[in-house]
Amino acid sequence: MRATTYLQRHVLRSHVLLHEIADDLTPEELVTRVLPQTNLIAFDLWHITRLQDWVVQTLAQGKPELLDGPQWRHWRSLPTRSFGPGVSQEQADVLARSLQLADLLYYADATHHACLAFLETLSDEALDSAPDVLAHLAREPFYLSDTMRREMPWVFEQPPLWRCFNPIVPHGGEHLAQIELLKDQLRLHPGETQPAD
Repeated sequence: MRATTYLQRHVLRSHVLLHEIADDLTPEELVTRVLPQTNLIAFDLWHITRLQDWVVQTLAQGKPELLDGPQWRHWRSLPTRSFGPGVSQEQADVLARSLQLADLLYYADATHHACLAFLETLSDEALDSAPDVLAHLAREPFYLSDTMRREMPWVFEQPPLWRCFNPIVPHGGEHLAQIELLKDQLRLHPGETQPAD
């Protein structure tokens, strides 16, 4: 099997799982802290989707992210540009409470299709090439910040393209497994958790 085919299949399976987990979440479940020190489910869904947008558009290609498109203009006032690094729990909670499931799923579908379309253009040999990541990151000042350098140092080490996909494969899959577990816990013990303040 080609390496790019493997990546495509993994991305497709992850997207199917995201919908299986997220499609029936209630507004209350999206903003309930299931266990202490865990994120609200809405934030983790945002994080997975933002990572895919950032990896495919900015990190790999140096293009504007889908988030910058007109269909998500209403998200421009979100409390942070970050997809995770440097975000405090308070900021993550504020962000989670500002999100609607339909919007999240629409964004997830768009980033998924963009990822598959990009992978379609790649040869296996291209995965060993090193994109000009520093030039790509320069489009957004936060991406060159000390916070990013501290939390994602590998990004600044001229990674090959295949390494750039690690936030999607396997990191995104790990988050989906965590969200599924939190959802199951929430539904097994209704009434034992409260929506986050």
